[in-house]
Amino acid sequence: MRLDKQRNCRECWEELLDARGNTALLMSRLGRVMELPRLTISALMASYPNQGETWKHWEAQVSAAFMVQNMHAEWKSFSANIDSHSITYLRMAADLLNAKQQSRLLEQAEVTAIRDRVQAVLDAVLEADLPPALKAQLVRCIKRIIDALDEYQITGGVAILEAAEASLGHASLDSEYKSFLQDTALGQRVLDAISAAANIVTVSIGVPQLSVVVTQLLAQAAT
Repeated sequence: MRLDKQRNCRECWEELLDARGNTALLMSRLGRVMELPRLTISALMASYPNQGETWKHWEAQVSAAFMVQNMHAEWKSFSANIDSHSITYLRMAADLLNAKQQSRLLEQAEVTAIRDRVQAVLDAVLEADLPPALKAQLVRCIKRIIDALDEYQITGGVAILEAAEASLGHASLDSEYKSFLQDTALGQRVLDAISAAANIVTVSIGVPQLSVVVTQLLAQAAT
């Protein structure tokens, strides 16, 4: 998909980040994309310490593009600031990191299947007759996992795993929460859904999915 350089910049980002008509969601997801260069450079420095500052060119280009874009102007206010060399270097960085970590990208169908399962559990919790404080905590934990699944194409598997770990870890601080998970049928469903979300991303853990962002976001943005 190529984006028309004359289209409105905000509309393009809404389409790319699946945030149509939701300003708060758009800004949140755009912020996550803007954070990727820093996270990627940190990963490159850790995995390839002898490569020097090979990221300088693309990091400067991408950072400048975000800084000078005008959300009320045309798409080219962003795209014109990223050259083809930057896209090439970004793809190379993505390939290097993916090879080093031996991870794989999840298919969208896999992510959707788990999301549907977690959403079904959330719906069941919302309908259940539970103590208000317990219900509120369960909803917070489950929604955090759903949000991480919705943003997998930006943040990768790490955010999903962190959300699942936080949901399970809360049991060590809240005896009522722990008892619910261990001793009730609905709690077991919640536990199974959380575990499924964690298990599916163990094959894709690593830095945020730079290769996906390059191919589906920045590469489109610069065309």
